[in-house]
Amino acid sequence: MLEELAPKWQPAHKSALRERRRGDWRRAAAAGCEQKLVFTDRVLVTLVHLRLGLPHAALP
Repeated sequence: MLEELAPKWQPAHKSALRERRRGDWRRAAAAGCEQKLVFTDRVLVTLVHLRLGLPHAALP
């Protein structure tokens, strides 16, 4: 039943969301949180997290 109804429901749902937002959703320039670490430090922290399994709270 879901396979039968989904193709009909999805376009209507997306259209309703677009109408409610008054257009397509776009992120503002420079939106989001400011990064505390430079890119190379973020890569290093990610690799340490993946290798050692340390929780994010233990990493800077």
